[in-house]
Amino acid sequence: MRALTERKLRAVLTILGIVIGPATIVSLVSATQGYSDASAAQFSSLGATTLFVSPVGRTTTLTATDVSLIQDMTGVKAALGYQEANGQVTDGSYSIAASVVAVDFTQLSAAFPTLKLGVGAVPSPTDTLGAAIGYSIAYPGLQGASNFSVNDVLSVSGLGRSTTFTFQGKSIGFGTLFSSTSSGGSGSTKDDFVVRGVYDQFGQGFNINPDTTIFIPLAAGEQVLKSSTFTGIMVVADNPNDVNEVTNELNTEYGANIRTTSVSSLLSSIQSVTGGTTTLLEAVAGTSVLVAFIGIMTTMLTSVIERTKEIGVLKALGSSSRGIMLVFLTEALVVGLIGGFIGVGAGYALSFVVIGALSGTLHVPSLGGSGPRVANAATNAAGGAGSGFSSTGPTFATPASSTGSALAITPAITPEIIVLAILLAVAVGTLGGLIPAWRASRLNPVEALRRS
Repeated sequence: MRALTERKLRAVLTILGIVIGPATIVSLVSATQGYSDASAAQFSSLGATTLFVSPVGRTTTLTATDVSLIQDMTGVKAALGYQEANGQVTDGSYSIAASVVAVDFTQLSAAFPTLKLGVGAVPSPTDTLGAAIGYSIAYPGLQGASNFSVNDVLSVSGLGRSTTFTFQGKSIGFGTLFSSTSSGGSGSTKDDFVVRGVYDQFGQGFNINPDTTIFIPLAAGEQVLKSSTFTGIMVVADNPNDVNEVTNELNTEYGANIRTTSVSSLLSSIQSVTGGTTTLLEAVAGTSVLVAFIGIMTTMLTSVIERTKEIGVLKALGSSSRGIMLVFLTEALVVGLIGGFIGVGAGYALSFVVIGALSGTLHVPSLGGSGPRVANAATNAAGGAGSGFSSTGPTFATPASSTGSALAITPAITPEIIVLAILLAVAVGTLGGLIPAWRASRLNPVEALRRS
């Protein structure tokens, strides 16, 4: 220990070399795991038992008969057919992209278990004018755009039903299948709804984002879209273990005529990607550990050379080779231990810096369910993508959460990561000092005194 205090600068630089490894491991791994946990938490809010069934191709349709068929399948708790249309909520010079989804409100909570009504009530099944709207529709957060509350009239323009077709094995969306003309005269595509209720903020949705959705009864959907066929069917399994069984049963019944997606499969994909990323980052951190190993070995070898006379004197006074070796190993172990603890602290602080730097770019993408998203007015003014139909036309904008929810990420710093980082630093220090310590213990006292 005296050698460390006498050579403070060398000791500090050696410790800093060791700090890099644990700090890199703790910061990168915890930030990546935090992103994975935040993504899983957001998608899990929809329910790990929820599946979405949608038709593939223009000739496939889903009707109430299919809903009844799926409802009777083994492991199915609920089947909820829905109609979806895309449009824009017009408010003065603003037009906010939104989805209009017609559903059976009595079963909506089965598919969205955490969706709660904030104010008002849901429309009755026969209410063809009423709607319950999402949080981002009611409170768009755009300068100059109005908030909507209960009993306000909501105007939706360009409302039309999107469709998809399969090309080279991929499902591709295009245009609108047809548009409504329920109000505003011949050729108009504006529909008015009366706000009956406003939902609390939900967060990221899967296939359907409740925050940017206007929910209406099925009767109203049939009237607006002039069709009784469903855009898709939300299927809720009895428990997460039944999801694969239900998926297989659906594929057996419908084959290639449907596409089935589930929250659990998405979570598996996210965890697989983040798992691979974590492994890559651990490899990067391993490089810094190797550098630290070489650094401490070099430092200890230099220390042995400089302390040759001291080693000779100790051996001449009767110190054993084992004792000499233990002295140098202890120094290396202490350096590794100090570096490990400092590295964990530095990594903890650095993980927040990493997440803070990436907080504006880490989003969960909106996976379908709403109309085409158009950049906000600021983007258009800068020459970015946007509607750009005319300088005097309406400005298209989207609520903050419509194109994807920014993740609230907290570093996932577990006791296992902390212990691993400290043990790794200690191991690097000990192993790095092993060869120099062995060389010191093998010095001949007479030769050591002569060389000094």
